[in-house]
Amino acid sequence: MSNHQQISEAGTAVAAPASSAIDALGSSAVDTAVQALEKLPLYQHFTAVMPAPDLFFGGFMLILIMLVHATGMRFTTNRLEVRLQPLRAHPSTWRPDIFMSGSVFFLVAVHLTEIYIWSAALVFMGLMKDWSSAGFFAANTYTTVGYGVMVLPKEWRMLAPLIAMSGLFTFGWTGSVLVEIVRRCQEVKNAAWKAHEAKARQKKNPQR
Repeated sequence: MSNHQQISEAGTAVAAPASSAIDALGSSAVDTAVQALEKLPLYQHFTAVMPAPDLFFGGFMLILIMLVHATGMRFTTNRLEVRLQPLRAHPSTWRPDIFMSGSVFFLVAVHLTEIYIWSAALVFMGLMKDWSSAGFFAANTYTTVGYGVMVLPKEWRMLAPLIAMSGLFTFGWTGSVLVEIVRRCQEVKNAAWKAHEAKARQKKNPQR
């Protein structure tokens, strides 16, 4: 065996234990850091208030609900704009109200869909025994009515505030969209009234 091969094998023999020692030291350091973190009063208090399963599952569902709501709001406003475009050329005093009523109906449908999504999550996670109970609990918590007739299991009880937060966010968003819908419809109605007044004045004074 050549000297080069002997040196190479010797280096490998020395490197293997050294690598194992480094890995063991790194793993030990990580375990020590995790244990130290878990002993911190602030960390213990936080995990007691918001357990990790509630935080991660509730956070995921909250983001999902917001994405669903964003899709619904965008569809509603785009649909309304398409319907109002012809009315801007030929204003009407009553058609905007019909379109606004349809938009409100769709906004309600979006919220009901989000309640259904929360209900499905509660059923599939085994937190509610049936769909009726899940729907009732999700609707009361999402709308922040909170009858308090039913509660989640103790280890999942912090999920309820996250459901309520999703409702607060989406209802606030819906409120702003509804204000914009009313504004757009009112603009068309105002244009219609002005057109009618102009026609009335023209009939009274045709020479002008």
